[in-house]
Order: sequence, then structure tokens, then C-alpha cells
Amino acid sequence: MSEDLGLPPRRALPDDIRDRLRAELRRGIAKRHPSRVWYAAAAAVVVLAAGAVVATKVIRQPAEVVPAPPAGGGLTLDAQVAKSSLDRCFAAFKAMNKAADGWGFSYAREEWVPMFTQVEGADAVVAATGGGESLVFCETTETTVTLSGLSNKSDRSDTVSGLNFTLVSHSATGTVGGILGPGAEGALLESATEGQSMSQDIRFSPVTRQFVVMTRTDPARTTLTLDNRPEKYVLPAGPPPLLSVVDRPVTADRTSPAGRALGECLAAAEEVLPDAAAYLPGPLLETDGYRVVLGRRGDRVVICTTEPDYQRPGKTKSRVYPDFVPRPVAPVRLLRVSTLGATEAGGEPGKSRTPYAVAVPVNAAKTTVDFGVGKPVEAAVVDGMALTWIPKELGIVPDVKVHVVVRDAHGTILYDGSLPLA
Repeated sequence: MSEDLGLPPRRALPDDIRDRLRAELRRGIAKRHPSRVWYAAAAAVVVLAAGAVVATKVIRQPAEVVPAPPAGGGLTLDAQVAKSSLDRCFAAFKAMNKAADGWGFSYAREEWVPMFTQVEGADAVVAATGGGESLVFCETTETTVTLSGLSNKSDRSDTVSGLNFTLVSHSATGTVGGILGPGAEGALLESATEGQSMSQDIRFSPVTRQFVVMTRTDPARTTLTLDNRPEKYVLPAGPPPLLSVVDRPVTADRTSPAGRALGECLAAAEEVLPDAAAYLPGPLLETDGYRVVLGRRGDRVVICTTEPDYQRPGKTKSRVYPDFVPRPVAPVRLLRVSTLGATEAGGEPGKSRTPYAVAVPVNAAKTTVDFGVGKPVEAAVVDGMALTWIPKELGIVPDVKVHVVVRDAHGTILYDGSLPLA
């Protein structure tokens, strides 16, 4: 059947992981009164060695499971998130309309067993086992589903002798999923683009040794490096996913000036915004070669900026600034964004501009910002987003507050208070 799918042949679970699963099973059976946390974190182990009965009970009765219990390795397992995401990945996989024999999956949903979950905003990733044989990653956003291929000793993505590491997936959202083999504990995953670099700890499941790292950068423009001190290994491109589909399509305006600006900016940026096509455009500012546009998706707001690329004359660079305020969010809050044309980035002295963006109630019609220099400024307001420039003469002064007044279409004050300048 694998020929029909054009996919790699069925691959067995690596021996070291199979032995680890069996050891976990024996330890679990030895406990006469296992706790709920043990069931949530280790039920997958019971299933892999003895069947799907226990896992089915845990997954179908999430109310009996403590929310996000420890899954080992500093990871957690949110049963509700795992069930919702795996249901969608299973539905998308089944919709392929092909038999799964050659891929190592089973059409029995209960055989897809979560090991841990990782959630950031609307993006959820589940590290799971499939059919007792495969190690997979299921990633869901509000509109998309991505299911990785399989992992196996013969599927090692490294090309450096002695590197015990498998790169299983590198999704369009910048999510990296893989397996950290023995000897690579404590390694860091570095992700680097032209404009930025970041290192993150690799936390992995003690059972399957699966890990997830969210880089939030475009895979096509990102170099991944495994820092297994003192050695560093540049990793090859990750294998393509088994499937990546839009299962809950939502589209927003991309034909108006603000809509086009938002679409172009999000597409050009190194940073990746999940569900980017679903963000409604907000206010747009274009001044002195700088462009700033806001977007909204529910209670999440994003700022996207475009400015000259001072390292590449004649070209521009775009940056994405998601709103990372913890939920529930404040109805009026500052949205932080960097200065455009900053001299330290190569801009000309005296020509930099700093946006001032504020999330406001969706029924706001007018937002006035008093920076304390000259007359108060009327910010552009669209769909719960307000945007203006900070006066040049003010600059960015730490610990300074500005006075913000928000009104609805009838002039009723919705907010009257102070917000940080930066």
C-alpha cells in the first residue's frame, strides 16, 4: 500500500524505545493504587504494551484527569487538548482515503496515544504514538492540521557521525518535533534567520524521548543547529509532513489597502503567525518609507511592520509582533513594537519612527493619546485596534506613562487611564 501513497515503507518502533515502554509498563503494574496523574502520564505506556483499553478510558473521560498533569521531562499532558487535536489529525488522515498499512498507522482512533502536549496561543502540538509502532507529532491551529511522518533509527536526519538525534518534523509554523537520543541530554536547539537567532532547551519525554520546540520562524529561512556542547551540528532540512491541510477555512479581507498591506507583510516576515490568513486588517500607517499595519483574530492582535533593509539597499524587511498578553486579556493594553529606522540597525540619524499601538474594545470609535508634548493625538481606530506614531521629540523614555481616553461612537468613555509609553 505504501506505493499507492508514495510514502516511505512501514517502520518499526526503535528497540531502545520499545524496551523503555516495557519497563514503564512493568513499573506501572507493580503499583496497586496508581494515582490519576500516573494514569494521565503513563496510560499511553499501558496501551502500547497491552492494548488500547486504558487509553480509551482516559481520553474519553477527560473530566477525570487533572488538567495538564506532569508527563515527565518537565512536560505536561492536557487530555482535552490532546483529544481535540488528535481527533482532527485522525479525521484529516482518514480523509486521505487511502489504507494506512504501509505507513504504520491504524485507523483505530484509540490507538493514537498522546504522550505530552505543548500549547502556545491557538497552536497546539501533541507528541503521540500511533498504532503502538510509530512516533508522530500532531499540530493543530484554529484553521489547520499538520501530521508528521514517522521516526525510526533508519530515519535519522543527522549526517554527523555520533549525533544521536532525529528530526521528525519542521512545520510551516516553525514547530520542530524530533527524538533526542541517549547522550544528547542537555542539548540546545538553535534557530537562526538573517535577522535573529534563538536557543531553546530541549525537553523530552522520558518514555519516547520525543521533544517539541516552537521557533516561530519560517522553516525555509531558518537554520537549525543542535548545540550538544561542546559540539554543534547544523541540521539538514526537516522531512515533509505526512499531511498539512486547512480543515477549518477562514479568510479575511486582503483586497483593501490595509488588507493587502497585512497580507504582504505577514508573508514577507521571517516570523510565522499561525492562522495568518484569518486575521482581520486594522489601522494602517505609511510614513517616510515605513509601514505599520495591525490585525485581529478574536482577542489576539498582531502588529506587522515594513521598513527599508539597511543591509540590502533597495529591499525591505518585515517583522511580526504578536500579542503575547496572557489570557484573559485586558480590554485596553499597549502592544509592544520596535522602533523603525533605528540608527543601531543602520537607519539614518533623525529619521526613525516608533509606532504606538493599543488594543481597545471592539466598539471603540475614537482613541485619544496624550503624550505630554503638544496637543493630544487622535489615533486611527479600526475593529478594536488603535495606531499612531510617538512624537519624534518625545523619543523612547523608560517608565513614562501616557494618558489614553477611548470612546465609543456615542462619545461614551470606555477607558480613561494611563498606559506605558513603551
